[in-house]
Amino acid sequence: MVERLPLMFLLVSSLFVSGVMSRNFTIENKCDYTVWPGVLTSSTVQISTTGFALKKGESRVVNVPSSWAGRFWGRSLCSTSSAGNFSCATGDCGSGKIECFGAGAIPPTTLAEFTLNGSNSQDFYDISVVDGYNLPLVVVPQRPGSGRACRIAGCVVNLNKTCPSELRVMGSHDKVQPIACMNACEKFGLPEFCCSGEYGTPDKCQPSLYSKNFKNECPLAYSYAYDDTTSTFKCSNSPNYIITFCPNNISSASQPFKETNGGTKQKSSWKLKLILGVSSGALAIMIIILVVIILRTKNEKESDWNDQNVEAVVMLKRYSYTRIKKMTNSFAHVLGKGGFGTVYKGKLPDSGRDVAVKILKETEGNGEEFINEVASMSRTSHVNIVSLLGFCYERNNRAIIYEFMPNGSLDKFISKNMSTKMDWERLYDIAVGISRGLEYLHNRCVTRIVHFDIKPQNILMDENLCPKISDFGLAKLCKNNESIISMLHMRGTYGYIPPEMFSKNYGAVSHKSDVYSYGMVVLEMIGAKNIERVEYSGSNNSSKYFPDWVYKDFERGDISRTFGDSVTEEEEQIAKKLVLVALWCIQMNPSDRPPMIKVIEMLEGNLEALQVPPNPFLLSPEVTVREALEDSNETSAFFSSSHFKRGTRLSSEDASHISKEVFVQTVEESQHRSIS
Repeated sequence: MVERLPLMFLLVSSLFVSGVMSRNFTIENKCDYTVWPGVLTSSTVQISTTGFALKKGESRVVNVPSSWAGRFWGRSLCSTSSAGNFSCATGDCGSGKIECFGAGAIPPTTLAEFTLNGSNSQDFYDISVVDGYNLPLVVVPQRPGSGRACRIAGCVVNLNKTCPSELRVMGSHDKVQPIACMNACEKFGLPEFCCSGEYGTPDKCQPSLYSKNFKNECPLAYSYAYDDTTSTFKCSNSPNYIITFCPNNISSASQPFKETNGGTKQKSSWKLKLILGVSSGALAIMIIILVVIILRTKNEKESDWNDQNVEAVVMLKRYSYTRIKKMTNSFAHVLGKGGFGTVYKGKLPDSGRDVAVKILKETEGNGEEFINEVASMSRTSHVNIVSLLGFCYERNNRAIIYEFMPNGSLDKFISKNMSTKMDWERLYDIAVGISRGLEYLHNRCVTRIVHFDIKPQNILMDENLCPKISDFGLAKLCKNNESIISMLHMRGTYGYIPPEMFSKNYGAVSHKSDVYSYGMVVLEMIGAKNIERVEYSGSNNSSKYFPDWVYKDFERGDISRTFGDSVTEEEEQIAKKLVLVALWCIQMNPSDRPPMIKVIEMLEGNLEALQVPPNPFLLSPEVTVREALEDSNETSAFFSSSHFKRGTRLSSEDASHISKEVFVQTVEESQHRSIS
């Protein structure tokens, strides 16, 4: 009996360690397809599984010791060959089996990394896209009792759809949609991307443009080797964790042609049934759609956006107009007024969070501008884009609920009264922020969004003066590979409309139209630092137009007249860079303007690498506005009958002739009004 005591003690101890002194990881799959989680342990103590399958909607609890280090990830598009070799298109561990047996994930893979009971008895965890991305993933700590909640970590955005083309990993069957997004180190192997060699220290290795893109999309994810400050989270008091794939039911990869849990069968009959079922379903849907169209045409004189239309394109919380009135205290606090409506301050009923509520003017139209703005905004998630929190659509009562921006819009910061409070470094940060927001809209949304109304009034400033693009009423959605946009109406605010909007003789309308408007905004910001110079240019003829003046100063090397005499050497470098980038952006020919991703590189690169652009206002073709409208079959639906003024929209009767001189003069008048 005495001899058995040590054995019994070991048995009780093991039960105690595996039960009370252990943690639970609940792994759940909310993807529309099977995911094969993999587990790699860095501890000497092994766990019960290193890989398994989770079908759609399934979950599994994995038990680990209370002091443990390791990582979880998801594998997708897995299958077993005729020879019995198991492999996956993304996240494969190379073991040839569902279990990984101590092998790690092959990049690109989204990783959930943990160190349990580490320094000061705290847990450390993060979601890492340092090795690339393959699946949306979120970690939610589940602290027992009523202790303070710990931070959620995750990357819930589908980066595969917004991945730069050079980093995309395509599947063997689907050559259209990427199945994963590589990291720049794996793709290019350069030390500055890999944080190796001379770049092997935190002060030398800075985030690249690619890792910044990852960070902008997934602020709570670890984006590069030294991204510890904002991306590693801590938690104490021994919580359990829930790891969820596709937390918002985002499908980031195609359904596998063959799904197995250890064996593969040809399913020809199943495929035939699927094809017949899909065909029958599609035919039924087409018949239903046809009936609905006929009934709608019969009952309505013109098509209108109804509840079904709205719900189909907008996946946001919808509020009744009564709730909107309560939210704004019966529209008591006006924040501002614009061409499409009035903005009020309000509070969300559940959280009490301050919000901005935009009430659109009642119109006789079918609500296209409203749906356009809400649909565009609901597709975005970026630090430099205003977040859309909800909407109201009840007949002619239409409202959009945004996050509240306490500092208002950019225009008040570059007005005459505020110019002295905005230094060059702050102006530079704002210019970079706007450029990142536009680059996101143009290249990294599921569908490309061209704003068509970039101006200071539509750049809102948060409490930290971080710029956020707003007001998508004139935006147009198009495919990412579309370089030319067909326009039925001229869009924009006078003073920021690019010349190709007036006539195709200047070039084709595209995302480069936003680049032009951005350049004009940057020039306004520069002009705000030298009000006297701008006012003097505004009191003279168009040959003294401020951008012309700036360009000639650069040609002569006399930049002090542009920036003033009080700038430091560092400020002068910033100012020169802003001017050169702005002048490139406002080139008359759209093909001469850089895309927004190049604009970011120019702003963040060395000044010495920037070339002085051609004079933007030379060799502009002369064209009549009426000819431009007739050539493009445009109408004046987006424009009011008024003289050229900032904030109004141009109609075909506003002028009879647009030439280089007139175009320069009218833009000059608009900018002079905005700054003064």
